[in-house]
Amino acid sequence: MLVIDEVGYRSYGPDAANVLFDVVNERHQKRRPMIFTTNKELDTWGRVLYGNDLAEAIVYRILERGRHLKLDGPSVCTGHLDLDSTQAQELLNRPDRIAGITPGDFPGCAAVRAARSGQLFEK
Repeated sequence: MLVIDEVGYRSYGPDAANVLFDVVNERHQKRRPMIFTTNKELDTWGRVLYGNDLAEAIVYRILERGRHLKLDGPSVCTGHLDLDSTQAQELLNRPDRIAGITPGDFPGCAAVRAARSGQLFEK
């Protein structure tokens, strides 16, 4: 199983569509499973990958035997968080440090889950 997470989250080089097409085409021919996650609409993959024709061919191969599932709803990280709680406000108002020698202070999903369960932790 090949999982490609967050298609379009970061910018790609001008050769991105060529590289992804080669991977998808080979897996398609061998009937190997693939999962893609993205917040981008399928018709925008051409702009994301810098190649409309190849992006269309990629999407065609993915969907020929696959399914497009659109998931709507609250975020896994914040969907059930009581944003009025004191703990949540502390997390949201705390400045984030995401670089350096020691682990970053970026709260991410783990901190949100901890706040949700009432267990704040210190690094």
